[in-house]
Amino acid sequence: MKKVIIINGSPRKNFNTAKVLKEAQKGAEAAGAEVEYFNLVDLNFKGCMSYYACK
Repeated sequence: MKKVIIINGSPRKNFNTAKVLKEAQKGAEAAGAEVEYFNLVDLNFKGCMSYYACK
């Protein structure tokens, strides 16, 4: 089975970028792919703050 990951990097979850990505998702699913869709704006994450303490 094919797997597809779609990442929406736009801060607006339901505007033009999302509409295009949702259509791509429909096409991938129609072709038999398993699709995961992520909105980066929904993820809560932090990188290193300083001195590489997170590594």
